[in-house]
Amino acid sequence: MRVSAAPLLSILPALVGCAGAVSGPESGDAVAPRTSAVVTIERMADVPGGSHAEASARFLRVTAPASADDALRAIGASLDLPAAGSCASISARAGAASGASLPVVELVDLGEVSVEAADVETRLSPRQLPDVTDVVSGVVYARATDPALLPPSTRYVVRVSGAPGLAGFGVAAWAPADAGDVRLAGEDATGVLVATGASIDLSWTAGSADDMVYVDVRPNGVRCVLGDVGHGAVSTLFLDEAGTLVVHRLHRETFRAPGLDSGEVRFDFARTVPYVRR
Repeated sequence: MRVSAAPLLSILPALVGCAGAVSGPESGDAVAPRTSAVVTIERMADVPGGSHAEASARFLRVTAPASADDALRAIGASLDLPAAGSCASISARAGAASGASLPVVELVDLGEVSVEAADVETRLSPRQLPDVTDVVSGVVYARATDPALLPPSTRYVVRVSGAPGLAGFGVAAWAPADAGDVRLAGEDATGVLVATGASIDLSWTAGSADDMVYVDVRPNGVRCVLGDVGHGAVSTLFLDEAGTLVVHRLHRETFRAPGLDSGEVRFDFARTVPYVRR
């Protein structure tokens, strides 16, 4: 049974200077910043482009009233999904989000970051993000790697060493099944989908209640969220004469750790399926 991600260890002292009461705007005191962590594990099986995978981690510090979602949107790392059982234009949702004012975000340096799965450790490389927009600055961690090193249906451990004055931590989370386990009616042995009728039926073995299957329709830029009930459908009205479906299996687990106001490990495993509509 899968459980929510939970801290495994505390390596360094907790975040300094974020404790204490926060006064309202009338008091003149500064509002304490909020610090959030987002670790993302991505796999993509692409018919023309081959398979690739990447692990990344971001530790975001933002001042209220901005939220962690606002911060992720500011750095282009948000995942905008319509409600389960519905479809929406990706560009329209992104445009609506971009209309909001963006907060100033600091990407905090938390020392060494690694991801372990199936007893294999992948160390993430820190990269300094230039503050070219006066909105985002700091360090982002990432490593592109062989998909075999970031497997599906596996327990992962994320370890963060911490930095002076900042807490280190470790969390565990379970990856979902591979997107290749999602079956599309009409997909032939070569991996091409022949779309006929009113909809494309999808089926899979449902996993955790926190899992989700969603589909991006290209080139029309429509995203459909099917949930994780083991079956769903995408209307062929969203399809062009030819294009690509990107089938995603998404799993998210939240966690808490010393010095963090919120944390999330996000798995997004996907595969592309070329289609023709008849």
